[in-house]
Amino acid sequence: WRGLARIPPNSFEDLRDPMANTEPKTIVLLTVECKGLRNKDTFSKSDPVCILSQKMKNGKWAEIARTETIQNDLNPKFKTKMQMDYYFEEKQELQFTIYDIDTKNAAKLSDQDFLGTIETTLGRVVGARGSSFTANLEGTKGHKYGSIRILAEEIKSGKNDMVFLSVEGRNMSTKDWMGKGDHYLSFLRQRGDGAFDEVLKTEVKKNSKDANWGQLKLNMLKLCLGNMNAPIKIQLWDWNSVSDPTFLGEVTTTLGEMANTPKTLSTKKPDGKDKEKNRGDIVITDCKIHREATFLQFIQSGLNMEVIVAIDFTASNKDPKTPQSLHYMDPHNYNQYQQAIIAVGEILEAYNSDKMFPSYGFGGKLPNGQVSHCFALNSTPENPKVARVQGILDAYCYALSNVTLWGPTNFADVIKVTHGFANNSPKGKGYYTLLILTDGVVTDYDETVEAIIAASDSPLSIIIVGVGNDDFAAMEQLDGDDKKLTSQRTGQVCKRDIVQFVPFQRYHGSGAELAKHVLKELPDQLTGYMKAHSIQPGPPIQQAS
Repeated sequence: WRGLARIPPNSFEDLRDPMANTEPKTIVLLTVECKGLRNKDTFSKSDPVCILSQKMKNGKWAEIARTETIQNDLNPKFKTKMQMDYYFEEKQELQFTIYDIDTKNAAKLSDQDFLGTIETTLGRVVGARGSSFTANLEGTKGHKYGSIRILAEEIKSGKNDMVFLSVEGRNMSTKDWMGKGDHYLSFLRQRGDGAFDEVLKTEVKKNSKDANWGQLKLNMLKLCLGNMNAPIKIQLWDWNSVSDPTFLGEVTTTLGEMANTPKTLSTKKPDGKDKEKNRGDIVITDCKIHREATFLQFIQSGLNMEVIVAIDFTASNKDPKTPQSLHYMDPHNYNQYQQAIIAVGEILEAYNSDKMFPSYGFGGKLPNGQVSHCFALNSTPENPKVARVQGILDAYCYALSNVTLWGPTNFADVIKVTHGFANNSPKGKGYYTLLILTDGVVTDYDETVEAIIAASDSPLSIIIVGVGNDDFAAMEQLDGDDKKLTSQRTGQVCKRDIVQFVPFQRYHGSGAELAKHVLKELPDQLTGYMKAHSIQPGPPIQQAS
């Protein structure tokens, strides 16, 4: 047996270039403060600047942002905010380096005095209490370099924010010879080139100079890109049954203006003979803006991401002492179980406050002869928690030397145990992720479906990683992306999709790619649960400077 596995630095290469042009779900602003910097100047104090670098796919660091230079200050609070795209499912490695700028050519860092550096991940910064990460700066061993504090703040995209407008029309004109006109409204947003695009058309209110369109629902991002001051046009039209509709007039406003209800907006025809004539009043009687809570808001308010691991100890993995085994401990390379634990665990660990993870095995025969489908890897059922990802790896190695691989492949027991943890969590304070690593198709399929359905209304997500080259087609059914799981016994339907299944081989041994794909749905699953239960994030936790 190889000794207990240790995680080397930079275990897996991130195949995606962090600077690639992909759309992020979240943008964060980073604010940097330092204390107790070293003084490199003789007749004054150091003039510090902070350089932010990110590790690229080739393993090299590249500068992506920098702060302003502050004169004569060993405790700088930089005003420049550094903007970054944030991907929960990826390990974004960052380096913050402080220099004393002594020459006019600040771009040439080799000519500047080094004041200290720190390497971390964006996940650790965001996952820190109040998204405020503090660490000691590092440099030459034996010297003190002071400390750095990094604060992450989310820029709200407004992607799911909604606007509810109650709208009426009064004294609306018409071009009809007979009747009062058949009116409708068109809402348009201004593009970057100045042109306007239609985002909503109301129903037609027939034969009336006064109309009530009730409450209109508009996506805030589509209406004004989330900008309360962006120009919005409201056009008044007269519908015709046998010809094109007639343009009556328009008014340009903003969401900020419409929010001050009641608001009367008079429409005019800019290219008409009487440009100042009122063609009808658009009255906003009520305006409500519903902003959906984001994943980062819950994290910043103190929500804890709890992680539980369950590893397959069935005989189909083959004898762990032979190289053909999926559990074989190669002296030079991690097996697929270890790779998956590290790749997924390192990301989730950043969002857990105590870094303690319950770790189980299933399908193994214990030293007492009992076959168990949910046993503690550390042989301590009353306290199955281990410290950090390294503790999971150590407990896994320990269990392989004490547990006989057996069978069958049953998931229901570990799902029920995790469901129990999730149900006992204080409302809105914790969210659980169960990581199941398995080499084969589940044997207790019906019982597993029942357990998933029962857990689908709890703060829980389940990630299943298929290890090895087995045919996992049947496992895809547990991932409810295409069809909701339904109980064959009761007909009960899964309340929400909480399962994500992926085969490890699909990502050609890349832990970074595996983590990116298995974790990408987790933020939406968390916010979906909170929304379904009307749970709002509390105020951000404030961390003392």
